[in-house]
Amino acid sequence: MKQFKKIMFLALASAFFLTSCSNDDDSFVDIPSIPLGDYENGYFVLNEGGGSAATNSIIFISNDGTRTNDVFRIENPDAEELGTFIQNIFFDDTRAFIVAGSGSVTVVNRYSFEYITTISTDLEAPRYGVVVNGKAYVTNNGDFGSVTDDFLTVIDLSNYSTSQVLIGNYLDRISAVGDKVITTNNQYGTEHSVSIVDTNTLTVTDVDLGNGNTSNSIAVVNDDVYVLTGSGKFIEIDVVNNTVANTLDIPASITNTKNLDIDNDTVYFTSDASVYSFNLGETTVSETPIITYQSDSAYGVMYGFAVNNDIIYIGDGADFSSNGTFYEYSTSGELLSENVAGVAPNGFYFN
Repeated sequence: MKQFKKIMFLALASAFFLTSCSNDDDSFVDIPSIPLGDYENGYFVLNEGGGSAATNSIIFISNDGTRTNDVFRIENPDAEELGTFIQNIFFDDTRAFIVAGSGSVTVVNRYSFEYITTISTDLEAPRYGVVVNGKAYVTNNGDFGSVTDDFLTVIDLSNYSTSQVLIGNYLDRISAVGDKVITTNNQYGTEHSVSIVDTNTLTVTDVDLGNGNTSNSIAVVNDDVYVLTGSGKFIEIDVVNNTVANTLDIPASITNTKNLDIDNDTVYFTSDASVYSFNLGETTVSETPIITYQSDSAYGVMYGFAVNNDIIYIGDGADFSSNGTFYEYSTSGELLSENVAGVAPNGFYFN
């Protein structure tokens, strides 16, 4: 009997100890996380601006709908301007990199937007960037009159030193898979390749997409690389063998295809003022758009485009001298919001 009581006592004591530990663990779970900054949760609207640096701007929309205009100047009133024709924002874990076509990359804290530094070496008409293994890779057009001088700027993010990798082919968009970066090449509609760069060796390999297939946008899903051409080809690139893996023809009735994006395994692209979609793996594309919006802009239709978490974002450039407009749509085509943008809204970037 005494042994039985002893066993029962130990069992009750153990249960009490485990319950106490469990309650203690719960108390740790309930501790709120410390915010990383005012711009942690939401998205940025990049407004390219006109012919002067003073006309560009960056808007932040938080997840709760709060809007902050001109976040760079608000957070950095004494910093130098971003440059003219800002093109792109790309990120690493803690920093945002703002690319200006006039020839600079401005580095800020990703979440507070506090200024860190400006990079202006080894850049000429830069366009888009990506980070791989502690280095940034930025496409440059070089001299617009030449197709042979286009290059990548390689930025060592430990000290912001720079170097160049010559590619040619009028570089534009860029993405990354593993240790490789992939660029779209588009010499005013005549170039028909993508370039794959091994970042370990800086070896450049061009993949021919076929005559008339000018790539204008790129997307990566689970290490699979896809590009879209203006001639209506949706092409999968094999970055192991540096070849074209698959090609899907978009109906000929849908012309001027661009702005490829992929969200939740659904492919989205635009044609003029319309948005189309199909699922990855499908072999046909519907000729019926999911969205067509109204625009009076001569050149700014679909000037910015993105899809994120089943919301479609559209930027309209208007007349490129006054404020444009940006829209949010559901993927079923419902207009969720219409908003005043800055001058030439050209991109959406999600934190």
